Amino acid sequence: MRKAALLDKKPLTATSNMLEMAKKDIGKAKQAVRYYGATQNYIEYESRFYFRACLAESREILEVDLFTRADLFQGKKTPRFRIFLDRERNDFISWNTVEEKWSKAKIDMLGADYDRYCYAWRGRNYASQNTINLVNRYLKTGKQQDVEAAMLDFQAKVRGYELAKKHRLITDIIDGYMASVPDKLPADWKKFINDQALEHNLFFQKEAHLGYCTHCQALVPVPEQALHNMKGRCNHCGCSVIYKSWKKQKSTSYDTTVSLLQKCTDGENYVYRQFKIRMRTRREDDYIPEVNIWEEYRMIFRFGQGYSPINTVGEYEWGQFKNTGIIRWCEAQTAFSKYYSAYNIGYKKTVLYTANLKKLLKDTKLRYVPAADIIKSMGNKKINVIAVFGDMGIRFPYEAFWKMGVKQFVKERVERDGTQGKTFVEHDKETPKPWEYLKISKENMKQAVRLDASDVQMRIIQKAAELKVKLTDEQIIWWEEYMGPHILMNYFVAQTPHRIIRYLREKINVECREDGENMLLHLWTDYLDTAGQLHWNLQDRSIFFPQNIQRAHDEATDIFMIQKEQIEAEKFLHSDKVMNRNAKEIKKAFCYRDDKFVIRVPGRYLDFQREGHAQHNCVATYYDRAVNGKCIILFIRKREAPNVSFCTVEIQNNAGKLVITQNRSRYNSPAPEDAVEFMKKALIQAQKIADKMAEEERKVLRIKIAG
Repeated sequence: MRKAALLDKKPLTATSNMLEMAKKDIGKAKQAVRYYGATQNYIEYESRFYFRACLAESREILEVDLFTRADLFQGKKTPRFRIFLDRERNDFISWNTVEEKWSKAKIDMLGADYDRYCYAWRGRNYASQNTINLVNRYLKTGKQQDVEAAMLDFQAKVRGYELAKKHRLITDIIDGYMASVPDKLPADWKKFINDQALEHNLFFQKEAHLGYCTHCQALVPVPEQALHNMKGRCNHCGCSVIYKSWKKQKSTSYDTTVSLLQKCTDGENYVYRQFKIRMRTRREDDYIPEVNIWEEYRMIFRFGQGYSPINTVGEYEWGQFKNTGIIRWCEAQTAFSKYYSAYNIGYKKTVLYTANLKKLLKDTKLRYVPAADIIKSMGNKKINVIAVFGDMGIRFPYEAFWKMGVKQFVKERVERDGTQGKTFVEHDKETPKPWEYLKISKENMKQAVRLDASDVQMRIIQKAAELKVKLTDEQIIWWEEYMGPHILMNYFVAQTPHRIIRYLREKINVECREDGENMLLHLWTDYLDTAGQLHWNLQDRSIFFPQNIQRAHDEATDIFMIQKEQIEAEKFLHSDKVMNRNAKEIKKAFCYRDDKFVIRVPGRYLDFQREGHAQHNCVATYYDRAVNGKCIILFIRKREAPNVSFCTVEIQNNAGKLVITQNRSRYNSPAPEDAVEFMKKALIQAQKIADKMAEEERKVLRIKIAG
């Protein structure tokens, strides 16, 4: 519709009858109950909207002018909205006369009267019979509808046409890609699922010594020692099974996910296809497995170059398309099932079909990577296929490491979905050698091959190479079992690995407590770290290898703390003099004690620090405030243990009035009730003493002034 032409004609104006009806319509008070129980008062009017209609643009377009009761009540004759409807072109548009702007919203969303949509209902409007007839005749409703209902039905149909057109643009693209997905699955697809993806059971009757295998679907002999849920193998097909007693297991259900890589028929793209598998068995069906397979996810991609080995073209899932009720292939992020289905749609760990990989990858950058051999060697383990194949294209030389013989190292990387693990893998050369990826020497690489090194072992070899320390195969194996790439390896430069391992073997057997090896290692490494900070000679075996690790750790910690406290004391030497003077004055007021508690007044920074450590609070941060007289800090002690922290107290002096602002125990928990009562009594006495001292100071001052 041509907007300018639509406004050439002046709008219809309100009739005198409409004005009179609006002024008489004062409304009735109503109360609405909301769904959550709350109530809302509102006014219900006889007619909220008033309509007039006419034909415009050579009688091809219908104009319906909307007047609100509120506007008419105020005597306004112009419509709030001019609504133009084009039946032939399935189009509509509205002009807001107040805001002077166009809107494509339907009549129920124009915002002419918000409360109406909350508490009233459609049909509360007025239009002359001529207007009703004209609207219904133009829109070909076939019945006498009120003006609003007739327009809304037409506008809803237009929206449906528009939405269907938008949807077709999306679905046509999706269908184009789906048409390129091969129709046929591999000939041995079902065999692959049965052999490699499913977890099979052998249902047996103990008395008959026979069982039914879900893999080979045959009756087979069962050993006498067979027990319910015991793992074993079928005597007929050799498949790994779980024994299930006929008496105890009425039914089973097993879900898994498998995947398949194929080349698309367009000759350019590849498709990753993910299938959900569900196998059920029931006693009443003689445990014959019922296997259901459905495809849930597809990714169309290309094998790229450089740092983008997998270039995704599109991701699609089987689900409801945009809340339409139509089940089909959808863009992954738009399918209804993405948020509401029981299936976790999207690529994930699956058992991958490998028989076609060599042929599939021969024209890609992965043509030399033994992907099928690597994945098959892992048994039936699930992998994140897209992540692994993306990793195979960059960063990590799968082919070289596999062919050299560090297969365990490669398999662990695949199990981690292509993530790095403990081993550092990096290089700064255009064509690095395999060992250059790892920052190790060729000799180190030979050792890794000899061991068929795991990821942890490879990290130990890396760390030893970094420290320029040589480890034997046996040492690497032992270190992996007990340590991994532990921080203790940093001390290989101080003492030989042989001595460290010999010492640890002895201590693990002798000093290991209930908390185990980890605590022993923690104590020793903590001791060595402290000894290093104390500048002890770690080349000295008597220092590096203490006879008793716990005792050596505690002694080193004590010495370190003493030295640290000495340094701290020197730093706060000047302020401690001030704090000490303050403490002497505070002690005069807070000298109260009873049969359970006494008060200690801190006089230096170390007092604050030790109290904070013991109580696990931040009292040390109050030191500066206490020095400057902005607060008073006190320690409550039990009389039988005057040197043991118990409660920390903060006192404020508000214009001569003492107030307890905090009285806390360990971890800032409230002080015990008896300690609270003790402090209240101490404060009363301290206030009396402080008042007396203040009065004496005032007398001295008056005498000085008089003199």
